[in-house]
Amino acid sequence: MIETGKYLLGAAGASGFGSKSTAEEVTENCDLHSVTAIITGATSGIGAETARVLAKRGARLIFPARNVKAAEEAKERIVSEFPETEIVVMELDLSSIASVRNFVADFESLDLPLNLLINNAGKLAHEHAISEDGIEMTFATNYLGHFLLTNLLLKKMIQTAEETGVQGRIVNVTSGIHGWFSGDLIEYLRLISQPKCQFDATRAYALSKLANVLHTKELSSRLQKIDANVTVNCVHPGVVRTRLTRDREGLLTDLVFFLASKLVKTVPQAAATTCYVATNPRLVNVSGKYFTDCNETTPSGLGSNSSEATKLWAASEILVAQHSKASFDPCS
Repeated sequence: MIETGKYLLGAAGASGFGSKSTAEEVTENCDLHSVTAIITGATSGIGAETARVLAKRGARLIFPARNVKAAEEAKERIVSEFPETEIVVMELDLSSIASVRNFVADFESLDLPLNLLINNAGKLAHEHAISEDGIEMTFATNYLGHFLLTNLLLKKMIQTAEETGVQGRIVNVTSGIHGWFSGDLIEYLRLISQPKCQFDATRAYALSKLANVLHTKELSSRLQKIDANVTVNCVHPGVVRTRLTRDREGLLTDLVFFLASKLVKTVPQAAATTCYVATNPRLVNVSGKYFTDCNETTPSGLGSNSSEATKLWAASEILVAQHSKASFDPCS
């Protein structure tokens, strides 16, 4: 009850910010002119606001996008507001392993540094679908594509940190909904990755967001073991009405948002935690943590489970190594 009151009032936490803080407010004293950032899902919603604010602070931006036209339009909007901003639009379909590999190869050919990776793109599919690689589409887009993208970009991020002396940062955008999932992660993924299954869109989304949290935990541990000057944290942006929820328009969705209207954030407020974790100097050497309302908090019990994180990582490595249209089998 106390925490709900603090949220509604926008009371600041230990960071000095709270649920009502905006992305511009949390980056007010940041100079990002030496920063190159990749932001997935930057064409609309939270990702677009994150990109706009980082551009305002001087960052060079890379927009990977499945819809290149939408990304070019997002670029034009930002450049019209901040004419000095450098933005590179590149094609990327996160649901495709081949597309992720092609994007990284194309990015590396640009010979640019990489200081910041924000894995923001998300999908809440209301219809069951399987990716070209044989994986349930929500999981493939929200988690597996970002898992591979991050792994393939790590070498560049570690190299950039070594050359500049500036710590690299990875931010995984998850959701408080990750706590809704219970059960065996791998077995449930196996079930929903079959052509015919009993599909629960919300549970599938919760699984993908839990995977983001576990990825953060395991990756942080691995980075620390090799003394890489790169951190990784995950963020819950809060409840916000963006295209992600508009894809599920209807009476029930409208009713839920009406009843929860006092809890719903604006897009600038929802982008605040991502921008805070991506830029705030207080978070140097902070890694493997979960943030909401610009303050560190605790994920679900399953999201805190190190053995589950290790198991998911091992299964993910197998999945991204499988050829296109392979049947789902993380144990093959």
